[in-house]
Amino acid sequence: MTSAWVRFLRSDLIAKMKNDAILVNTARGQLQDNRAIIDALKADQLGAFAADVLPAEGEIFFKQFPADQPVPDATTQELIDLYPRVLLTPHVGSNTDEALKNMVEISFENFHEILTTGKTQNSVATTEN
Repeated sequence: MTSAWVRFLRSDLIAKMKNDAILVNTARGQLQDNRAIIDALKADQLGAFAADVLPAEGEIFFKQFPADQPVPDATTQELIDLYPRVLLTPHVGSNTDEALKNMVEISFENFHEILTTGKTQNSVATTEN
């Protein structure tokens, strides 16, 4: 992600929304500025927020935290504390039977192409440093 998109969902963008707007981010956690979202929610400049991504989601999703201990990222804990105006879920959009079946089939097809032809149509171009 380029730096132009990091914290794209910030206070100046939120200020352009209606006060009862519901902001939903299912793209990338780095797009959102948690502090700006929290401030807008607390000031009633944003109706609600939902996301299945977070800026530091690797430290949070699929982990268990003791009930008496907040999550490692303070702004994420603040968002959690704003429930029900905030709904956070893990990013599991690809965790369906069909999506998993397709991933396995395509992976095996790619592997077969590499073994038989030395290349695959789904190769990813890389740059040498």
